[in-house]
Amino acid sequence: MKLILGPVLSLRNTSRIHWSVSVLLVTSGGVPDLEIVSGRAERGAVQELLSFKEQIVYRFDLRVDLDAAPGQVTYGFDGKSWSFSVPAAGADPQMVFVSCNGFSAPSEIKKVDDKNGMWKVLLNQHRNTSYNLMIMGGDQIYADEIWEKCPDIKKWVELPRLERRARKFTAVMRSQVERFYFELYCLRWKQSEVSEALATIPTVMMWDDHDIFDGWGSYAPEDQNCPVYQGIYEEARRHFAVFQQQLPDVGGEQHPGSLGTAGYSTVLRAGNYLILSLDARSERSQKQVLSRESWDRIWSWLENCDSAQENGPKHLLFVAPVPIVHADFGRLESLFGWFPGDQELEDDLRDHWQSPPHRKERLRTIHRMFDLMEKKSCRVTILSGDVHVACLGVIENERGASGQGREKVINQLTASGIVHPAPPKLMGWLLNRLSDEVETVVQGITARMMELPTKRAKYMLARNFLSLEPDDQSRLWANWYVEGEEEVITKVVHPILSE
Repeated sequence: MKLILGPVLSLRNTSRIHWSVSVLLVTSGGVPDLEIVSGRAERGAVQELLSFKEQIVYRFDLRVDLDAAPGQVTYGFDGKSWSFSVPAAGADPQMVFVSCNGFSAPSEIKKVDDKNGMWKVLLNQHRNTSYNLMIMGGDQIYADEIWEKCPDIKKWVELPRLERRARKFTAVMRSQVERFYFELYCLRWKQSEVSEALATIPTVMMWDDHDIFDGWGSYAPEDQNCPVYQGIYEEARRHFAVFQQQLPDVGGEQHPGSLGTAGYSTVLRAGNYLILSLDARSERSQKQVLSRESWDRIWSWLENCDSAQENGPKHLLFVAPVPIVHADFGRLESLFGWFPGDQELEDDLRDHWQSPPHRKERLRTIHRMFDLMEKKSCRVTILSGDVHVACLGVIENERGASGQGREKVINQLTASGIVHPAPPKLMGWLLNRLSDEVETVVQGITARMMELPTKRAKYMLARNFLSLEPDDQSRLWANWYVEGEEEVITKVVHPILSE
């Protein structure tokens, strides 16, 4: 038996006294015999998720008993072993948030000295902190090389636009694209630092555009709905479901945290925290991020959960891969209408929530977040990536006079990317210029970018990740680890209800 990729840990479900964790392995030449070396865990079923040539993707399910003190599980196969940590029963997990694990173009690689340098920092911190959960907020792979790596796709790209739209997605194209995504996951995730993190920290993953290809969902309908684009998307979706959500390729099985939306949005409870991972790609178009039906399911679930009860969750981490609060590129996007033809940055601009067609959806989302905080006394914090900078956004609600005020503020913590380099300094200047003003979202609700604590800057143009460490007073200590900075940048998020 030969190990191709893995192990990759995924958090499947939790209760106050149990964690369900799965282990993904890609092997050839036989079924691996995974064993529990030590720790309060039992091995459950093993399932074949996908086969490609002679390589097979397996998922092993583990049930971990939580104890009065934090615990550790050591597991292994074929003489190798790995360990992961779990919190004490009923305790809050120590978490880390990452995004943008790759490069959008080969030229970006030349901009960094050590492509996995920040993964090394994370692993060093993991040895001190023992992270229980790694939230991955999009672009776990970068599939932008698909236009060069698949010969028939490369020929198709060179055709005139109208001819491209009319061409069928052939069996040869599908075979090439299938190989591309399978090998890309194996190549990117078996790098030593990435592999160690995935094998020792249970993950919750949600995709963004580069997990498909750059700008997916923000193209003109005639391009997005053409047979070749749809064929590529279907293969990207299959491999995302297998590798990132650890679901079988045959379909039918949903993630244990599925909200039943048209996409892959999930919610998981961990201690006092709910982690909502928003699928903002499956249904995305130039006119919507999610359908109204999917939003209704999400808000209905959140409104009917037991947050208001004594043992209900007290903090919702709303994972939105693209920031809801950011520099207002909507103004810049409007300028493109004055120029003939398509502009290279137009798709990226249309990805943002401030893009004119998405503003109503953004407004409804912000209103529902504030409603949730007021009704459930549940803090909402947005986690986002995508933009290759570290930054802090704030949404403030001045409506009404009830409460002590903490339910009037939503913080957005953006960490991006752990591998992808930051944009050039000129883009940093533009970001600051587009963030000078306080945005009036609607009368009584404002949004703005804040200077990062201890820094006289709204944006850190360097690679980074975010450590999320709850304390015994229900505060969340958010720590940005930024490349080139000696000290971490810390933001404390307080609970709505004081102890």
